[in-house]
Amino acid sequence: MIDRSERAIAILAVSIAFASCAAADSTNTTSQDRKDGWVSQPQGRGTFDILWSCLFTIFLCTWTSLHLNVPAMSETYWDQFFRKMRWMAQAIMAPEFVLGFATGQKAEARRSVAQFKHSGYPQWSIRHAFYANMGGFVLQPRESAPFPINAKQLHYLLTEGYIEFPSLSAKEVWDKSKADGFQKSLTCLQTGWFIVQIVGRAIQRLPVTTLELTTLSFVFCTLAMFIQWANKPLDVESPTILTTEVTISDILLRAGDRASEPYKQTPLDFIDDQSPSWISEVQPHLRFRIGPRERPLPRFTNDKFPVIGAGPDAHFLLLCTVVYCSIHFIAWNFDYPTHTELVLWHASCIAIAACALILWICETYQDGHRLGRWERWYGKLFPSQAESVRVHTWEKERRQKRFIPVWEFIIMTPVTLVYTLARTYIVVEVFLSQRSLPVGAFDTVQWSEFVPHF
Repeated sequence: MIDRSERAIAILAVSIAFASCAAADSTNTTSQDRKDGWVSQPQGRGTFDILWSCLFTIFLCTWTSLHLNVPAMSETYWDQFFRKMRWMAQAIMAPEFVLGFATGQKAEARRSVAQFKHSGYPQWSIRHAFYANMGGFVLQPRESAPFPINAKQLHYLLTEGYIEFPSLSAKEVWDKSKADGFQKSLTCLQTGWFIVQIVGRAIQRLPVTTLELTTLSFVFCTLAMFIQWANKPLDVESPTILTTEVTISDILLRAGDRASEPYKQTPLDFIDDQSPSWISEVQPHLRFRIGPRERPLPRFTNDKFPVIGAGPDAHFLLLCTVVYCSIHFIAWNFDYPTHTELVLWHASCIAIAACALILWICETYQDGHRLGRWERWYGKLFPSQAESVRVHTWEKERRQKRFIPVWEFIIMTPVTLVYTLARTYIVVEVFLSQRSLPVGAFDTVQWSEFVPHF
């Protein structure tokens, strides 16, 4: 279910494609008249106007779009605040990757709804699934410490008779959300004005700065996050406690051999161990540690890598990534302060697009193993050999198919480094280029003064 504010945000996101095309028509290609240094605004818009408009738009979109998981019950306000600030920085540096997390969470929520419906629980909604996977349900077993459970784990406990279906309707789940109508309205107003300004400058053939164009690409990704997280509660502070009269030892004993391995995250790792994620696959190979050290985990971290599959969410993410990369290419022939900056912008645009393509190919292939897609396809193509392959190959790799393989880690390490360098240059350049801009960049669109903005 998407309310009116989210539909408005979706309309704004679609409008960015038009704004981007319009920006490409602005006269940034060549200009011999430039203004260097800090420019005041009495004669038009100044350097401060450009910076304030872009930075405020970025901050507002990031702050209102990030839907992080439920914090641990022992965490303070400042723990949650600094975590959100870290993710804001992540969204600024790599917005399409944060969009990938949001898309993966929505895809998993969809699969959870289908699983519960198949088991005879049609009242389980996508909001329930989001709420469970963000750590909204905490299991309190007999004689053990409480720990969060996700949708898969809750489904197992429910079908095995350990707990009853949560007495929490989809409306009650949404009531836990701290979604602020004023914040959403303010975000829609500011981003709408920003898009109108870009279109207006293009219509009057006024130059658009690289900072404004980059802000446009960033706003596009954050608005896409709004769409993907439309049914995920925002800033939930306290979870829902589910009690069971059985002990963890009883649950593990009845599970048999599948629960024989020591757990790494929670005692229900044999159902789902939150893999693949930064904390389970990447962090053990590094010398620093981020995230909760307690076991079982007191909260679900926000770094679980998306397992998207090949459904509509995967197509949506691919489309958004293409649009995001394409917006940067609009500045291909913009007027830069130096030729070196022009060449570096070209290289960075190509690097970001190439890295995104490589990542998409690797993750699409690996998702096929995690979700068993290649096994099903092989069985359809070679039905006579499907059983032997399933026994000798697929079952042998079953425990490893959900993790990040060595080959992907080797490929993605240099790709991540190249992407980081390219993205860092673009972030630095959009501010560095403000030192010298075409004269027309400081001209104001006449009719934009009548649009309310901040």
